[in-house]
Amino acid sequence: VWTYNRSNVVMPDDGAPFRYSFSALKDRHNAVEVNWIDPDNGWETATELVEDTQAIARYGRNVTKMDAFGCTSRGQAHRAGLWLIKTELLETQTVDFSVGAEGLRHVPGDVIEICDDDYAGISTGGRVLAVNSQTRTLTLDREIMLSSSGTTLISLVDGSGNPVSVEVQSVTDGVKVKVSRIPDGVAEYSVWGLKLPTLRQRLFRCVSIRENDDGAYAITAVQHVPEKEAIVDNGAHFDGDQSGTVNGVTPPAVQHLTAEVTADSGEYQVLARWDTPKVVKG
Repeated sequence: VWTYNRSNVVMPDDGAPFRYSFSALKDRHNAVEVNWIDPDNGWETATELVEDTQAIARYGRNVTKMDAFGCTSRGQAHRAGLWLIKTELLETQTVDFSVGAEGLRHVPGDVIEICDDDYAGISTGGRVLAVNSQTRTLTLDREIMLSSSGTTLISLVDGSGNPVSVEVQSVTDGVKVKVSRIPDGVAEYSVWGLKLPTLRQRLFRCVSIRENDDGAYAITAVQHVPEKEAIVDNGAHFDGDQSGTVNGVTPPAVQHLTAEVTADSGEYQVLARWDTPKVVKG
């Protein structure tokens, strides 16, 4: 996860390098009808209704429809609908900003971190002015404040250009930070980002990169919630449908089904015949 703050982005004339926008309320659906193929119903199309009851109670019902192409599992259809709902309800923010040559290291889909002092209300990112490996001390370009409880991490860039997070142990004079270890290759004027226990990490997923006429690169990214996958995959559980008998089974898909009904002394018997598709290998 690469960190961006006010020190490594292009600063516009108005002094606001990060420009935010939000999705409209009408685009945040809280109910979805998912069409999928049900093998237990002759491979006919079935509809799975997925809802977020808390969002419905707060905003009112806002339903949409989707097709789960190639889906033959009710559980998968439910997760597809839940993924759409959680995406629209949780990932509502978009950020636009411009960078220099650093923008070339990214492709759409990469996750980045935004440390915006104006948004957070405190200093959350900047540049490293000096590195003392013997005392494990960094001198920052601006003062920071630590939380009274919890663990504070600082994100640095090692010699390979990879972000590394280390624990902050103490701060002197606001700018001299002692850390648990100094990653190899941390250089002066490299980027740092602060991760406070009381401040949620702001992650975004890059969706587009384009080159401007002035040689800078404009990046557009949408909010990224890493917990979304766990919410979707662990939030619903389906047991297999029970037939009600010990020896009950679900027949496979059939073709050319015919039924013959005969009556004998007031009792009816039904004889069914069908072909079961088979795949022969070799």
